[in-house]
Amino acid sequence: MDGGSQLTFPLPAGAYHVALRHRNHLGVMSAAPVALSSASTLVDLRASTTATYGTEARMPLGNGYALWPGDATGDGVVKYTGSANDRDAVLQRIGGSTPSAVVSGVYDRHDVNLDGVVKYAGAANDRDIILQTIGGTVPTAVRVEQVP
Repeated sequence: MDGGSQLTFPLPAGAYHVALRHRNHLGVMSAAPVALSSASTLVDLRASTTATYGTEARMPLGNGYALWPGDATGDGVVKYTGSANDRDAVLQRIGGSTPSAVVSGVYDRHDVNLDGVVKYAGAANDRDIILQTIGGTVPTAVRVEQVP
């Protein structure tokens, strides 16, 4: 939520997989169940020592990991081309006919870089993040969320 406050869950003590999702990022989940109880338990999905479910479930970032950005359609797949791709969703959100248009000041799933602006073209646009997430060189590549 804010990166520092503890989260509480009204669940009985037990072993649970811990999953994290954010509005336009691919989710991530712990590889093994984590013992949770009324005592605080740290589950740091940024840490390289925290095993996650699947293959390349997180994006390398500095000395740790982050969620893969770019899921503007919310379907668990980041696609730059083809049907139901995330790039076209960004273009449609700004109106679809003028690529230089922007939508500002909204909490929007199409704001892939989280700067408060949905932008298709120009500096700091959301379209480039989608291309980088799929690898940057093959526009037909896809990245699939690793949460079952």
